[in-house]
Order: sequence, then C-alpha cells, then structure tokens
Amino acid sequence: MAIRWQDQREFFKDARRARYLSRMVAKAADLIIAMALWHIPGAAGAFASLFYILMCDGFPGGRSAGKWLTGLKVVRVDREGMDFPSSLLRNLTVSAPFLFYLVPVAGPFLAYTVGLAVLLIETYLGFYDADGQRAGDTLAETLVVEYRQETTDGVPLSDRRA
Repeated sequence: MAIRWQDQREFFKDARRARYLSRMVAKAADLIIAMALWHIPGAAGAFASLFYILMCDGFPGGRSAGKWLTGLKVVRVDREGMDFPSSLLRNLTVSAPFLFYLVPVAGPFLAYTVGLAVLLIETYLGFYDADGQRAGDTLAETLVVEYRQETTDGVPLSDRRA
C-alpha cells in the first residue's frame, strides 16, 4: 500500500529536518568519493563512480558516507527502510552529469552545462521547497533528517546533557 507524502506530513512534522548546509556538505563528500572512483583505469572507474552515486543512499540505514560524516539519514515517506531502487530514483538527477560525460565528443560540454543546471535547480528546490525536498527526494518520496542514535535508556545522544 503506497502512502502519499501529503498524508504523511503529520507523521514527519516533528522530525528534525536536515539543515541544508549539512546536506550540501554530505553530497560534496559523496561526489568527492565518486570522483576518486572515476580515476580507476578503464571503464571500471566510470561504472564504479556511477554505481556509488546512484546507490549510496541505499546502503544500510539510508546513510551514504557523506551522510554518515554529517550525521544525516534518508528516510522514505512510506516509513519503509531505504532500498536501492529508492536510492536510484533519488540520485538520478545528481548522476546526470556523470552519465553525460560518457557521451563521445560532446560529453564533457554536456556534463558541465547539465551539471550546472542540475546544481542550480537542486539548490533552489532544497532552499525553497516547503518540505526541504530537492527533485530527487520528490521523485523517490524521501526526506533527509538528522540521525539521532538512541542509547539503551531511550534518550537520543543528541539530547544528552553533559
């Protein structure tokens, strides 16, 4: 049974939404990892880079390496766990420049122009969308929240006082 995002607003009303600067730092870290993978010789590097960008949020707990560093987590609106198909939909817009770079001759030009357009659109949506969702979040029906690790007594570590 699919639960629509509009029906879930009340459930996610109290969720600690990720700050946009934290999201940008997390995505920058993921892109640095992807660019490092791109330097693997041959086609393996391109495929490793694309695989990481497309699937990074489908890793256990909905946390890519960048989100782990910044303390963020991706959650699905229907309250199911993050999976690879959701990650693929969520990151399709971000991976477009990497995909265009593979096109012979015009690839680098397309990658830079499309990459700039995607960056501007995603940044605009992230700042001005009422729910803080960028285009990929809307496609995959996901939300990025602050990760609050629970301890054995049920009090989140982020709420503890020294």
